[in-house]
Amino acid sequence: MKPINAMKRYGAKIAAAGAAVTLSTGAFAQSTGIDSILDAVSLSGIETKVVAACLLIVGIAMVFKGPDLAKRIIRKV
Repeated sequence: MKPINAMKRYGAKIAAAGAAVTLSTGAFAQSTGIDSILDAVSLSGIETKVVAACLLIVGIAMVFKGPDLAKRIIRKV
């Protein structure tokens, strides 16, 4: 049997069994300590800082490359 056919055949059975287990244990689910810690961390501030740092790095690189690019453009004109 090909692996894809096996996944199709047994995947439906596993998904159905998993859904039944989730439905039966969903009422008793509790968050652990690590889950609450990870939920409390917000990445929006970090994302803003990383984007600002990237823009700063690109800006500095353009400042250093600017005169060389201007020379090339002037030579071609």
